[in-house]
This record gives sequence, structure tokens and C-alpha cells, in this order.
Amino acid sequence: MAGLHPASKLILTIIVAFSCTLVMIFIGFLVAIPFMGISPMEFLSGEINLMDPDHLNLGRYMQIISHLGMFIFPSFIMAWLLARKTGTYLYMDRFPRAEVYLLSVFLIFAAVPFINYTIELNMQMKLPDFLSQAEEWMRRSEENAERMTRVFLNVNTLSALLFNLFMIAVIPALGEEFMFRGVLLRIFGEWTRSGHLAVWITAIIFSAIHLQFFGFFPRLILGVLFGYMVLWSGSIWPAVVAHFINNAAAVTFYFFFHNQLIDDSWEKMGKGPEGIWLAAISVMITLMLMWGIKKMSPAKAKAV
Repeated sequence: MAGLHPASKLILTIIVAFSCTLVMIFIGFLVAIPFMGISPMEFLSGEINLMDPDHLNLGRYMQIISHLGMFIFPSFIMAWLLARKTGTYLYMDRFPRAEVYLLSVFLIFAAVPFINYTIELNMQMKLPDFLSQAEEWMRRSEENAERMTRVFLNVNTLSALLFNLFMIAVIPALGEEFMFRGVLLRIFGEWTRSGHLAVWITAIIFSAIHLQFFGFFPRLILGVLFGYMVLWSGSIWPAVVAHFINNAAAVTFYFFFHNQLIDDSWEKMGKGPEGIWLAAISVMITLMLMWGIKKMSPAKAKAV
């Protein structure tokens, strides 16, 4: 299948991801129902109350199952179908210098004020009047997604924090990077013959697929940063590490804030009237760190 046109590879990826998701949800549901204290009819009818511990545990479990089905398994299936060498196709067989990983971690923290600044701008987005119903639906979807996320994050024990780190940081860092910066980066690189276009197109899809419209641009920026880490280093692992640190930091800081161990000042960096100056400094430091990653990474990814 390596000789397929990139458009055909993209269509095949969508089919494989959709099929794997359905199969995993079906199997996961059948396995879970006897242990979760919820009937099949309740689940299928959408009568899920996340305030109920049994329902919440089912929600967490299905979150992991759906991520495995949508991103991780399809990535390895596509890598095998298209190259028969999953490690090489997904940029897993190259390991950059330790300094590259260190810069990737510093970069995530350096980018926080700029990301927060774009979050604030994105939240102020206003569509034309004739799209008012669409905007209302987008805001309602955003609120529902935020409410569900907070339900997952509102935990008080170390064991629950560790589970959240696994569910929200480990699994997405692996699955989303394998799919977006692994499979799709290659497909769009072949299609456009441009690594830069491949990075940006992949980042746009990465942000759009989350269906959180008022967080589109901050997530787009992260997708671009992750994409260039792979493009310049030739390895998926710096992006996986950076993605994990980004998600893990958010989960951990929220845990400390929820349990009144710290205030929420970390979430306000880059926001407010003076935020633009901190955001500008953040951009400069982030670009310097990206330049450092490029200079330390002589091996480029074959995305074109």
C-alpha cells in the first residue's frame, strides 16, 4: 500500500480510525458493563450522571478505551499497512540527544504566558450576527467539555491524581502524537512536498478534532510546536515528552489548586491588560528554544 496516493492514505486512515473506535468502544462496553453498575439501556440512552461514582468511573474507562481505538491502534495499523516498519514510519526508532528533550520541556513552560494570552483572545471571539446560532452552539459545546473535564479533574487523592495523569497525559501524549505527528505528518508531507505545510495542516486538524472552538488557536500553536519538534529532530519522542509535560502540568496544577495547596496565578500568566508584554517575552524565549532544538537535531524527519 506504500504506492497509494496520499489522499487515499488519508481516507484509509479515517476508515481505520473510525472502525477501530467502534470496535474498541463495543468491546470495552461489553467488558465493563458487568462491573460498572450501569445497565446497557442507561448507557445507550445517554442517561449518564457523572456525579454518580459508578458512572464517572465508566466515563473515565471509556475515555481511555476510545482514545486507544481512535489514535493508538490505528496509528500502528496504518504504519504496518503503509510501510511494514511501524517504528520507522512513526519516527519511533530515533532518539535525539538528551538536551533536545530538556529544551522541549523548558519550551512548554516558556510558552505558557503566550498560550494563556491566545486563550484569552480566543475566548473573546465573536462571530457575525447571521452565525449567532452557530456561536451559541460552539459556546455550549465548550462549556460542556469544560464541565466534563473539571468533573474528571476534581479529585483529592494521590491515586486519583496518578490515574488522571495516565488518562489525560500519558495516553494522549502517545496516541495523539503517533497519529498526528506520526501518520498524518507523513501523509501530508508526501501530499504537499513541504514539511512546513505538513506541520501546519496537521496542527489545524489536531486542534479542530478536539471540537473546542474557543481553545482552537492555543491548541493549534501547541500542534505546530510538536510538529516542528518531530520535523527537525526526526523523532517522535521529543513531541511525546513535550505533550506529556503540557498535559501533566495542567492536571497537577489543577489538583494542587482544587485542594487549596496553591492559588491560580499560574493560570493567569499572560492574561489581563499587561499580558501582552509577558506573552511577547514568552514568544521570544519559545522561538529561541525551538531554534536550539533545530540546531541540536542534525537528523531531519523524512516528512517530504
